Amino acid sequence: MSETIADIEPPRVLIVEPDVLVRHPLAEYLRECGYRVAEAQTAVEAEQLLQANELPIDIVLAEGDTGFHVLAYIRKHELDVQVILAGSVTRATEKAGDLCDDGPAITKPYEHKFVLDRIRQMMAARDRRRN
Repeated sequence: MSETIADIEPPRVLIVEPDVLVRHPLAEYLRECGYRVAEAQTAVEAEQLLQANELPIDIVLAEGDTGFHVLAYIRKHELDVQVILAGSVTRATEKAGDLCDDGPAITKPYEHKFVLDRIRQMMAARDRRRN
């Protein structure tokens, strides 16, 4: 089996978070870990990035109601994108229900290493499903 560019390129992550003081440090950490990262402040910006397809996204990390809006958009358009929902423990579990196919939501404030581990787990699970 030959490798494709998608097999050797690092995963592409979209962080959707309104607070730049939360979003930017996490984005920088993931970039330092070798990921290609796009940032959006709102669900509308996230949708524009997903539509543009200039940087196809593998995983979206989105918080709160914004996350649910982005997840609905991804499902409606049948995009092959994993989603990590983030927010407070109570709100995330109450609202997520069965939306989180790949596991529970994560909580804020983001523990950067935990987010990185979650991304790695999701990408490994995706690769196993594809093979």
